[in-house]
Amino acid sequence: MQSDHKVSAEQRRQMIAEAAYFRAERRGFDAGDPLKDWHEAEAEVDARLRQLAGEHLRGRIEEGLAAARQKVATLKRKVRGLSAEARTAWQQDADTLAKVTAGLQGSLAKLREQGGHAGQNLGQQTDRLRAELGALMHRLGEDQPPERRPRAR
Repeated sequence: MQSDHKVSAEQRRQMIAEAAYFRAERRGFDAGDPLKDWHEAEAEVDARLRQLAGEHLRGRIEEGLAAARQKVATLKRKVRGLSAEARTAWQQDADTLAKVTAGLQGSLAKLREQGGHAGQNLGQQTDRLRAELGALMHRLGEDQPPERRPRAR
C-alpha cells in the first residue's frame, strides 16, 4: 500500500517490522507467533497509512472548496457591472463552478463518512473534480473579457 505521502515499499516494510518487534517485546518475546505479530502489525500500519492518505485527501478537497468559494465571490462582484451578454457568459461559468464545487463537497462528505477506509475510486473521482475545478478557475482568471473567452461546456 502506498499513500499520498509517498511511503515506499521499503519504508512500509520497515514500519511493519518495527511494529511486529514491539508487539513481541510487549509480551516479553514469550509464547508468541512471529507470523501473527507480522500480520497484525501489517494491518495496523496499513490502517494508519490509509488514515493519513484520507486526511491528506480531505485537506486537498477543503483547499479546493475554499478556492472555489473565493472565485465565486469574485465572479459575483465582476458580474454586477457587465452587459447582459457578458453576464450570461459569466453566469454559465459560475454555474459550472457551482456544479464542480458541489461534486467536491459530495466527495468530501463521502470521505468523512468512510474515514480512513476511503477507496481508490473516491480518490480518482476527487482528482478528476479537482482537475475540472482547476481548469475552470484558470479560464475564469484570464484577463480576456467574457465575450472572447470560450464558453463553459
